[in-house]
Amino acid sequence: MPSLRQSASGLVLLITAGLSACSSTASLHTKQHQLITQLSAQLQQAQLPTDALAFIAYPLDRSVAPLGYQSDKAMQPASTMKLVTSIVALEQLGPAYRAKTQLRSYEAPAQKMQQPLVLKGLGDMDFNVQELWSLLQQAYDQGIRQIPAIQIDRSWFNPSRPELTALPFDETPREYYNLLPDALFLQRNMLGIQLQSTADSVTGQFYPPLQDLELITNQVVLTDSHCADWYPHPHHLVFKRQPDRLQLIVQGEFPKHCQKRDYLQLLNRPDLSRLLVQQLWQQISGQTRVPVLEQGATEATVLLAEHQSRALAEVLRDINKSSDNALTRQLYLALGAQQINTPAERTADRSELQVRSFLSRIELDHSSLVLENGSGLSRTERISPELMAALLQHAYQSQYQPELISSMPVAGMDGTLKRRFTESPVKGKARLKTGTLRNVTALAGFATDQSGRTWVVASFINHSKASRGRVVLDSLIEWIRMQSVTN
Repeated sequence: MPSLRQSASGLVLLITAGLSACSSTASLHTKQHQLITQLSAQLQQAQLPTDALAFIAYPLDRSVAPLGYQSDKAMQPASTMKLVTSIVALEQLGPAYRAKTQLRSYEAPAQKMQQPLVLKGLGDMDFNVQELWSLLQQAYDQGIRQIPAIQIDRSWFNPSRPELTALPFDETPREYYNLLPDALFLQRNMLGIQLQSTADSVTGQFYPPLQDLELITNQVVLTDSHCADWYPHPHHLVFKRQPDRLQLIVQGEFPKHCQKRDYLQLLNRPDLSRLLVQQLWQQISGQTRVPVLEQGATEATVLLAEHQSRALAEVLRDINKSSDNALTRQLYLALGAQQINTPAERTADRSELQVRSFLSRIELDHSSLVLENGSGLSRTERISPELMAALLQHAYQSQYQPELISSMPVAGMDGTLKRRFTESPVKGKARLKTGTLRNVTALAGFATDQSGRTWVVASFINHSKASRGRVVLDSLIEWIRMQSVTN
């Protein structure tokens, strides 16, 4: 295939595949050389070294030899790694897969239960307060009025509490994109907080409101700073446990005449689950402050009620169009949690085994692949352009192609590409997954050329100033769009 090398003048195309000297081939070589010259100039203008770039592109009908540079180099993919998780999940779980949350018991329903009810998480991605209310209401409708406790079983994922040992990815660990997986994904462990100030006081509230969670704002120092500059960093929010309630104390400075509304991971998982379960069960049954216990419950086999998430094909639209890290990490662990496991085995290890077994089964070399959580929100995950493109080619030819394609952003129209390629010939003609970290910019997916051929492309820039190179990747997609059989 064509490869690239670095020279004093930038990137130079070397034709290493056996190509005939026909005029059409010469024309193709000219256009490829023009592309490489353009990419080289753009890299130089962005002050990026050529070895920061790796890519491969070719039409799926193989009517043109692949064009690439460092295409076998393991690169940090950022969120384009979500395509790997999506493709393997479609093949392993199927597009109709639905994760679950179950309300179970150890005994048949009775007005006064002798043993606890069990809320068992099975990776449900859509389990919110309304669905929790529905499960508890169904237990009440079966005649249950009093229970000794409710157990919360998160053991479907191992470890069940990853947040106890995980290091923060960056300086904003409370943001949704940093959310760690949870077999009981209740309310996605997110809680809303609203603060508003006048010239001399601050008030606030949570949403949804929790009766045993108190917001304390009288320790705030009001200043004349800009409202837009304030952010609830960890040092601004301090928790205290009182005998009958939890308190969140807002401290430090806060701007005058300011209103801030954020949706964050404010509570640890057991506390949020406990407060929500206790409050809803009290509203439904009248029983106050039922004990809520965190422990596995394999012997609770009586199914009282069940919630199912949306089908995988629908969830993938959030994963890829919106680049949802939390949902991707849930899905990645679901790959491993489906398998028979030993108690000490990490679910992520089983998930990685499932991915690699699949790649081996379709005869793809996965030596360049490094997996951590399947979302790309990682400092360690790696994949080569060659492997990414080969996997995308397989997916395009598989029975689940429509589900994958429909989940990917459309250039210039929706998802993470809504404001990209808006004035370009590529608009509406490419479906590409984006990837962005501080040191990564990436694009991978499919683009259609002037002759209607579908190209597969995987392109990465890894550098501390990678964002400068986005124009390079966009130029590659635009070059693909302008190709045709006749030229």
